Amino acid sequence: MSDQVSLNVDVRTESGKKFAKRLRYRGQLPAVVYGENAASVACSVDYRTLSDLLKAHGRNAIISLSAGDGSQSTIIKDIQYHPVRGEILHVDFHRIDLTRKIVVDVPVHATGSAVGVRIGEGILEQMLHEIEVECLPTDIPDHIAVDVSALEIGDSLHVSDIVLDGDDLSIVTDSDRTMFAVAAPALVIEEEEEEDEEGLVAEGEEGEEGEEMQEPELIERGRRSRDDEEGDE
Repeated sequence: MSDQVSLNVDVRTESGKKFAKRLRYRGQLPAVVYGENAASVACSVDYRTLSDLLKAHGRNAIISLSAGDGSQSTIIKDIQYHPVRGEILHVDFHRIDLTRKIVVDVPVHATGSAVGVRIGEGILEQMLHEIEVECLPTDIPDHIAVDVSALEIGDSLHVSDIVLDGDDLSIVTDSDRTMFAVAAPALVIEEEEEEDEEGLVAEGEEGEEGEEMQEPELIERGRRSRDDEEGDE
């Protein structure tokens, strides 16, 4: 369930790109707090403190924001990252009522080893890394565990296959969305050029008479190498 942590912020009156750049230079992040039928408040937060909070508690932690004149319960609604460097540029905090349900994104984790991967050398593919869940802020799960061990090649698991404990959580994401699937191993394709009756190689290829020509070998994930196959013969 969601951790509850405290975080200090500083209310700011200035705005604009130049001011935001100066904030970041000083190790601060521009942020905004909104929601719960109250006016939005521009603020700033220490970059390192926020980064440590995210690493320790995740994005769905309940954050008690303190601006010096009281505190309010919030949750991180959005984080903007630099497209190249990946560093945080801006964060949005959303005020919440701990007694009212909210919709949040919860990570999906695979558990177990799929039969199609373990025995059939297939490839486990994850199409959905998060699902939307509606629940009380205090009931937000850290993640949703999905057992993939029974999946054979060609099988898939959908959102409708998730079984949640109790009635406190409900899934908002479309039930027909695919979460996991096991794909067949990629085939190794070896095509040998046939010599004609005079022993000449295929047109457009140079070589001595009678020399056998073949296309390059293609090897992709989920297959043994050609050497392994020859060793099994």
